[in-house]
Amino acid sequence: LCSVSLSGENVYVDLVDGKYFQGRGQDTHAYRHALEKGHYVWMNVLDSKVYCIPDGYEVVDKSLEDIKYNLTPNFDEEEIEHMSTKVQYAKALDGTDYIPGCIGLNNIKNSDYQNVIVQCLCTVIPLRNFLLAYQPPKERKPDPVLSTLAELFRKMYNPRNFKGLVSPHEFYQAIGKATSKKFYAKQQDPVAFFSWLMGYLHRKLKSREGSSMIHDVFQGEVQVKLCSATDEARVTESKEKTLLLTLQLPDEPLFKDNLDFIPQVPLFNLLEKFNGEKPFETIAKGGESREIRRYSLRRIPPYIVFIVKRFRNNNFFIEKNPTIVTFPMKGLDLRDYIHPDCQPANPETKYDLVANVCHDGKPEKGTYKVQVFHHPTSQWFEIHDLRVSQVLPQMVVLTESYVQVYQRQDVKTDGEFGKFEMPIPEISTEVETGVAAEIEMAPEDLAEAGIIIG
Repeated sequence: LCSVSLSGENVYVDLVDGKYFQGRGQDTHAYRHALEKGHYVWMNVLDSKVYCIPDGYEVVDKSLEDIKYNLTPNFDEEEIEHMSTKVQYAKALDGTDYIPGCIGLNNIKNSDYQNVIVQCLCTVIPLRNFLLAYQPPKERKPDPVLSTLAELFRKMYNPRNFKGLVSPHEFYQAIGKATSKKFYAKQQDPVAFFSWLMGYLHRKLKSREGSSMIHDVFQGEVQVKLCSATDEARVTESKEKTLLLTLQLPDEPLFKDNLDFIPQVPLFNLLEKFNGEKPFETIAKGGESREIRRYSLRRIPPYIVFIVKRFRNNNFFIEKNPTIVTFPMKGLDLRDYIHPDCQPANPETKYDLVANVCHDGKPEKGTYKVQVFHHPTSQWFEIHDLRVSQVLPQMVVLTESYVQVYQRQDVKTDGEFGKFEMPIPEISTEVETGVAAEIEMAPEDLAEAGIIIG
């Protein structure tokens, strides 16, 4: 964007001081800045052509190739295919070492919640490869969120960066504009941002059949058994598409043995929510009656996202549950939580952890950081905005996990994964009259149930 007019059209960057201005003809902001400061070499941010302002001729020089590449880095198919196996180390101009793809992001106005989601998406190999190879269509105006996200991914994986960090300001501005500044200049929930971003990308990428890269990677299916709390014999079943699964933490103990006591719970205890038998009692719409729901999995996606419900609003302030969830980092088996009729359609049920978002500090003033698994080096790194440090796997399980991304074990290093075409049996139970309206849950109710409709 032009730093004066805030317009994104016909923008040039001053190669002397790095400022952005619009136009290069007379009476433009770039022309006036060039005359005032004596800065005459400018680059167009779209086509990477370099011009001399105010003279107006194009500058062709081999010494500018590195600058052009850093403005719009690109990767060929072979580089993208080996991105998860080839170990790369790079060095910035100031001598600092960094690893392409495992690089710090600037925190712009409390944007750490966006940074951790972007770092998580970097571990999703099919989506990462798609964005690295993405080229916006030339026949129509490119979508700002999708194009800036793809550009951000390419800069994060660029081995020729001038600095050992990347600033996501263009993506941040595109998000602010697309959401009417809901996710802009203030701390927000990364789960809400992830849900919005996945829904937005799905709408922009979906084909005529209704499928998209987002649904191919993240979408699963959950079976919901619903009955009234006063009449459990009358059960209706429904199925819902899901992009993430919410796990309920047990309440923090009221009386503690000592002040340093921190409760712990295994992940398998939380996953019992999806065993098809554990009841969850909720208040129906209007508050007139209570309902009991039971959940089980019908189809599990290549990448499954768990949300540990750690925050709760008690009408006065936001409470944070400090319970530590202990979880396996490799070989998490979800077979016991899949509906028996659907197990043949899900032959691969084992998952490995690839990203773990945790929250530090108080509920409203804390910060988010992420631990990611770097596939080429098979090492774990903790990324907190600009700070990137190697971390032991044993330390990952001791954090206050909030968002976890698990990768199915049949996902290959080039992003290919098994697509099981075996049909899932349809639900045979008929929905009785008067109950169908209760099953059509509102989006906020689905979020409470751990179901996000794509």
